[in-house]
Amino acid sequence: MHRHRILYLLLIVLCSCGESSDKLFTKVSSSSSNITFKNTLIEDAEFNVLNYPYFYNGGGVAVGDINNDGLTDVFFTGNMVKNRLYLNKGDMQFEDITEKSTVAANQGWCTGVTMADVNADGWLDIYVCRSADVDGNRRKNLLFINNHDNTFTESADPYMGYVILL
Repeated sequence: MHRHRILYLLLIVLCSCGESSDKLFTKVSSSSSNITFKNTLIEDAEFNVLNYPYFYNGGGVAVGDINNDGLTDVFFTGNMVKNRLYLNKGDMQFEDITEKSTVAANQGWCTGVTMADVNADGWLDIYVCRSADVDGNRRKNLLFINNHDNTFTESADPYMGYVILL
């Protein structure tokens, strides 16, 4: 009797797994959106997960409206590649403003990112976590304060942000 209930329940579950015409997501190509970020990692004999346990610890994404235009912009962190900031122009079209925004100035092994209004001026700032570099200055976290013109000023020193390695 118990076995029949399980088979009946399994039959109901399997029959309800049909394809739905309602899609939650639509794939947008990089050629259409202009978002081309790839967090490419290159291993070699000296720099790999055996010698560097944090090798695969990294990469992050934050979304938020950095210019208060009502559109969600995207920030990607990279490990061996530069961080990238993409400004949403509407209709899933983005512009790479990394260089002019100055957010790629202090690279390092970036492991995560968040957007928050740190200084309560009504504009999102960008906080980037970095990790596990031999040089302590390249391990210090970054705080990019929004200048209200799609540029940022790195201002982490007053916050004394460092990653703690155990």
